[in-house]
Amino acid sequence: MWLLASLLLAFAPHTLRLPLAVSALCLLFGLWRFSIERRTTTTLPHRLTLTLLLCTTLVIVYLHYGTLLGRDAGISLLATMLALKLLEMRSVRDYIVVIFLGYFLAITLVLYNQTLPMAAYMIVVAFMLTATLVNLNQQPKNRSITLNVKLTAKLFAQALPLMLILFFLFPRIPGPLWSLPDDAHSGTTGISESMSMGSISNLSQSNAIAFRVAFDDEVIENNLSYWRGPVLWQTDGKNWLRGTSQATQSNVSYRPKGKPISYTVTLEPHHQKWLYGLDLPATVPAGATLNRDFQLLTPSKINELKRYRLTSYSEYETGSLTADEMQRALQLPLNKNHRAQALGQQWRQQLREPEAVVQQALQYFNQQPFTYTLQPPLLGNNPVDEFLFNTQQGFCEHYAASFTVLMRAAGIPARIVTGYQGGDFNPVGNYLIVRQRDAHAWAEVWLSGKGWVRIDPTAAVAPERIALGAETLFSELFNRPSTIQFNNAFLANHWLKLRYGWDSLNNSWNQWVIGYDALKQSQLLSRFGIDSIKQMAIVMAAAIISIMTILLLLSTHRNRKQRDSISLAYQHFCQKLASIGLPRLPHEGPVDFTQRIIHARPDLEPQVTQINELYIALKYRPRHTQQQIKILQRQVRQLKL
Repeated sequence: MWLLASLLLAFAPHTLRLPLAVSALCLLFGLWRFSIERRTTTTLPHRLTLTLLLCTTLVIVYLHYGTLLGRDAGISLLATMLALKLLEMRSVRDYIVVIFLGYFLAITLVLYNQTLPMAAYMIVVAFMLTATLVNLNQQPKNRSITLNVKLTAKLFAQALPLMLILFFLFPRIPGPLWSLPDDAHSGTTGISESMSMGSISNLSQSNAIAFRVAFDDEVIENNLSYWRGPVLWQTDGKNWLRGTSQATQSNVSYRPKGKPISYTVTLEPHHQKWLYGLDLPATVPAGATLNRDFQLLTPSKINELKRYRLTSYSEYETGSLTADEMQRALQLPLNKNHRAQALGQQWRQQLREPEAVVQQALQYFNQQPFTYTLQPPLLGNNPVDEFLFNTQQGFCEHYAASFTVLMRAAGIPARIVTGYQGGDFNPVGNYLIVRQRDAHAWAEVWLSGKGWVRIDPTAAVAPERIALGAETLFSELFNRPSTIQFNNAFLANHWLKLRYGWDSLNNSWNQWVIGYDALKQSQLLSRFGIDSIKQMAIVMAAAIISIMTILLLLSTHRNRKQRDSISLAYQHFCQKLASIGLPRLPHEGPVDFTQRIIHARPDLEPQVTQINELYIALKYRPRHTQQQIKILQRQVRQLKL
């Protein structure tokens, strides 16, 4: 029963991801074994039946995933094979195999979730499985839930210092612990290399954290908090792409203005090859490059928590455009959005100056009945025309895309920048939390003498989005429940403290546990003069030997103390009998001594026999408790002669 309960705990989180048929089969096999234990079913299934069930599960997994390899398919197979193993458990060896498979099933939870609550949950599962293993190795008459739990807790306490030594000193392997197949990152959300009208508004529904930012000085104002991601140049009239990437750092030039802003970013895994930085990065983290789009790129995907320092400027002037960039920044499809292109050309003919055209476009968005909404109408083959002149309802990507088309039609180089805007300040941890709902798109236009200039057309329609942030605006405009608003001020205040405190705890977990990589390990150990793997191995071995020696000495001291207590109690027993003329002879063992006492004093037989049996059990059997020693001491004291 303990084993079934432990396996159910290990399996439960996987039911949210596994196919319904796989989950149903696993539960069916578990209930089958449960009925066998309850004697409602008397025998285990025949081997032929097990073979048919095995083939059935293999077919189900293959039909669902199209493969038997990979993370999801592999975990489905592990879960079903483990459940099938329950139906052929006969020996102690089978039970041990199932317990260790249960450990492995629990470990696979980290392939989906590495948060602090999941770590605590896995400890509970490991505790249950270990208690089952302890119970399996106990004598049937000594099996007690209380004793098993105490012994398991003792084992965990003894393992804790060894775990800490291995965590801090075992050489860290750069990158994730396991090299996962492509499906390991399926279902993840975040900014991508392309944008269509509706893609970013979908992200606004997610409360997942994108990254956290700790500023060296004061936190910047919300209207300056633009976190740069992919820059989109190429369009087919509906979709926007990055196009040809200019990944050279030597040609990047800009003139910073104002005060530099220094900060540290803790980026959640988003499985893309870029970092997020505040416009514009003045420094480049180790291993990254800065391209001509002022985007920070990495050679490999960010598949684990990454922490890096940056210095940026919110005001700047960039250099001139190359001929290729000028062409890309004016590219428009010939057969799409004719009305929008005509409007842009009309403005340029009327106003001449690019700055005036930009202001005209912003006034157009501000004065026309445009609406900022999370649920815009669907658009057809000419989405910009339909949005500008028909629906006039959209999210940030609608305004950024249509503004860029208008600028390009007016002969002004323009492009779209995607990333995040704003964030939620955590006063407990003193850092900014940027969530997926803060995803945003804005435009950049190139103006002579200024270079690329950030223009956010969303601010002309919904300035509250830029000033207040996504959380407050969405809850007010779209009647969406806010995670920080309560009618009662007392509840709101305490909920905020609890929420920020919990996030601060999670941030610490990410920084010092999940984010404890090779670099951080090297920096930590170098403070103690440990600079090589050889030194790490020597220190680790010495620490483990020291801990094991201390545990052995403590155990030996405890056993000696218990043996001394047992011997003292028996000596007291012998002294009481000697006082009535029945001393224990040097050659007599406990059994012979007891028989002589009973022959001389038959009235003492019940008490003496009980004391003798308990003494022999405590003295010569390997396992006993302090409570049993106290019983022996009490019986000796109560002996009436």
